[in-house]
Amino acid sequence: MTASDTRLHWEDFTAGETTEFGETVVTAEDIIAFATEFDPAPAHLGKAPDDTDFTAADWHSCAMLMRMMCDDYLMNAAGVGAPGVEHVRWFGSVWPGDVLRARRTPIETRVSKSRPEIGIVRMYQEVINQEGQVVLTWLPVQLYQRRYPDAALPPPRSIPDPPGVRRDERQPPGISDDDPRRPVDTFEEIEVGRETELGSHVFSMDEMLSYARRFNPQYFHADEEAARKSLYGGLIASGWHTGAIWNRHVVTHRLDLADEMLSDPVQRPACASPSIDVTDMKWPAPVRPGDEIAFRTRITGKSESRAHPAWGLVETFDEGANQRGETVFCLTHRYWIERARQRHLSQVPS
Repeated sequence: MTASDTRLHWEDFTAGETTEFGETVVTAEDIIAFATEFDPAPAHLGKAPDDTDFTAADWHSCAMLMRMMCDDYLMNAAGVGAPGVEHVRWFGSVWPGDVLRARRTPIETRVSKSRPEIGIVRMYQEVINQEGQVVLTWLPVQLYQRRYPDAALPPPRSIPDPPGVRRDERQPPGISDDDPRRPVDTFEEIEVGRETELGSHVFSMDEMLSYARRFNPQYFHADEEAARKSLYGGLIASGWHTGAIWNRHVVTHRLDLADEMLSDPVQRPACASPSIDVTDMKWPAPVRPGDEIAFRTRITGKSESRAHPAWGLVETFDEGANQRGETVFCLTHRYWIERARQRHLSQVPS
């Protein structure tokens, strides 16, 4: 490192030090543009029958936080990426006109055992709207170059993990016969262990650059020449871009299933809520231009909810693999699924 290198390095992050940053005004145009590309559900395209259902896609909220992080500190940091995110949790909807801000708190800093020139930061992130409501949190594991890599290894420093908001704080929506949300099988029909191929996607250079320049313009995602000099040896897709493509495959699979079920006049499809959370999201290998990523999902568990008897919780393990069979993306996903119609109708008082 030279004396003129003013970038943020691992030593510049202190466990327990909270910093507020960023401001994003959410527009209807931006919501529709993102949804058209990554989450074509009626509620995000302005096609829901009630204007109060017009909200930003969950992964759009993530993209907006990523952009605020880049503008605040990542673009001026000696960062070398993030191998994964311990959790992403959504607690409320993001509406047109909302003004989003963020805050970050390092909760652990330590040096990599295998690569002592690299420091690791577990960085708790929150997104807050203009009402002071936390609408999103995530906890990524970020990697930074050490400013003094030859210095003696400092001890790890940490604070207790923030309690945050209860994991099930995001409530399921109401139910009506003309509900525009993404329909699927009912909770009772969900089979644990069932695996579904969601389809594949070829990542082009142009789309990778387009996503990166909008939402994650770190040099190894947005600058071909600089990326060649990075430890990745070339341009790689943003992990959040890979996640957004996975999300699109999940949504379109549900929409296709809904069309199939609705063709049967006897069968009424159930509703699936927006995501509650994602945990253990990892990017074990980079996605490079021209890679074809095949996505699949496996139902790993389901549980009833005493607080919300009309709904059940479903958990899946999802992953994407490239044309060489290498896993490049994986996560655990939870969301609400409507119970069988006759069950919750019997609970409505006469």
